[in-house]
Amino acid sequence: MTTFKFFKVALIIVLVSISLIPPHVNAEVTCEQIIIWVTPCIGYSILGGVVPAACCEGVKTCIAAKKTKKDRQLGCNCVKDLAAKIPGVNYDRVNEIPGICGTTIPYKITPDVDCSKVN
Repeated sequence: MTTFKFFKVALIIVLVSISLIPPHVNAEVTCEQIIIWVTPCIGYSILGGVVPAACCEGVKTCIAAKKTKKDRQLGCNCVKDLAAKIPGVNYDRVNEIPGICGTTIPYKITPDVDCSKVN
């Protein structure tokens, strides 16, 4: 599959995912917002290379918006679910992104991360 077709498929998956995510009551941020913020990171998470500035901006915005424990758990679940739907995602790259962007998150995104334990 060519790179362009691969990214088209990944983008379609993201857009469909956004439409299927149920709204979360009592959360300051929504899964839809989080997905929009981290979408520029998809290319790096699959192919590597250079992390786009838009990815870092999105990650930092996402981290800043997650003010409560519930928001952080929601963010963990959203990114975990999104990553699981992206063909060819490399979890090592996903977890490198915060550090490359000059920030941190208190957990690693893996297929089996228990987001209920995020504080």
